[in-house]
Parts: sequence; C-alpha cells; structure tokens
Amino acid sequence: MPTVLVPLLVALDQTLKLWALENLSPVPRPLLGDLLYLTLVKNTGAGFGLLEGQAFLLGWLSFLVGGLLLYLLASRRYPFGQALALSLLAAGALGNGIDRLGRGAVVDYLDLGTPIPLIANFPVFNLADVCVTAGAALLLLAPRRRRRF
Repeated sequence: MPTVLVPLLVALDQTLKLWALENLSPVPRPLLGDLLYLTLVKNTGAGFGLLEGQAFLLGWLSFLVGGLLLYLLASRRYPFGQALALSLLAAGALGNGIDRLGRGAVVDYLDLGTPIPLIANFPVFNLADVCVTAGAALLLLAPRRRRRF
C-alpha cells in the first residue's frame, strides 16, 4: 500500500520546486525563526557538492535507482516498514532525477539555519532529499525476518 505514496510524493516534490523557482531567491528567508530558512539553490551535482556538473549522469542514475525500487516493490510483498522505506527512496530518487534531466540541476530550498556545529553548514535540501533520508533511516530500522535453516 505505501507504493501509492510514490506518485503523490513526486508530484508534491515537483510542485514545491516550481513554487520555489517562482517565489524564492538565493537570499535566505526565515521560515521557522533561526532554525529553518527558505533559500533557492540549484545544485548540478549530488549532496555536499559532490560530482558538480554531472546532472545528466546523476539524473539517469536516479531514474535507474527509482525504477529498480519500483520494480522490487511490484515484484514481491514486503512488510509495511520496508515497503514504506523503499517507496520513500523511490520517490526521492525519481523527484531529483526529474530535476536533473529536466532542469539540468536539482532545485533545493530548505536551509537549516542553526549554529549547532554538526549541522551549521548543512547543504540546502528539498522534499526528495527528505524522502531519501527518511527512507534510508526506515530501511535501517525496519525489523528483518531471519531465515531459519
């Protein structure tokens, strides 16, 4: 059932990115005091500035990963937690893949504005990135069945 989230999250992600392109600028605008800002950034690479300028390659890789995850979700039944995690990962990969291939860069707009040392210089991110992060965390935390021999 969590697979229905994939198209909904991709649509919401793309809608928020269109809104960000039309309404935001590179100048940070406070959203939640000093904790969260809205800042428009176009990223032609991956997170943390990796593979800068490789949007085309990363776009196809994102679609490959998203498609593979959709195939896995359709080919067998997973426990709810694992299915939710795979759905979030697929939505995030596809959402950022659309940006990379369609716009040549990922549109980011969420900016943590905190002085906490570990996250003070965290990159600007978007809903697709949140989906990938939440999906990976859920996948790591989801209970697994052990096979008995």
